[in-house]
Amino acid sequence: MALVQGLATVPAGVRWLPFLIPTAHLLLIPFLARNLSFWGMRLVLAGLILNLAAMLANGGLMPVEPSVVRAVGSIELSELRPGDHVPGTKNSLLAASDSRVSFLSDRFVIPMPGPFRAAVSIGDFLVAGGVLVAYVEVVSRYSNRRGIPDG
Repeated sequence: MALVQGLATVPAGVRWLPFLIPTAHLLLIPFLARNLSFWGMRLVLAGLILNLAAMLANGGLMPVEPSVVRAVGSIELSELRPGDHVPGTKNSLLAASDSRVSFLSDRFVIPMPGPFRAAVSIGDFLVAGGVLVAYVEVVSRYSNRRGIPDG
């Protein structure tokens, strides 16, 4: 995320985002595949693949609809044209009719206050759920090995 934030603020860096973001996702696949004994990692991998599919199908950035950008409220839409990179994000502005696999795009708004409000995808929900499940699995396995009774 720090890479996205940093590059997304530099005009020359924005050109690299459609290559670097999918590459970062691809680099995670071997780690996730090595840890498939954890159900949480399976969920993370599924979410990552869904996000990767949406980005690759749309030129390397995650598509987001204008109405979603408006609902998040951190970017002025009048400054953007369809297909433009949304500053400070991994997104490109595309109407659902102009994006491929739009059902996988960042289309849900997390209703948090101010800077914590964000657009997320189905894949993001799977990743977040998978991280939570993997955490519980790791703690459970570790406590079982140490002879600590489960809570």
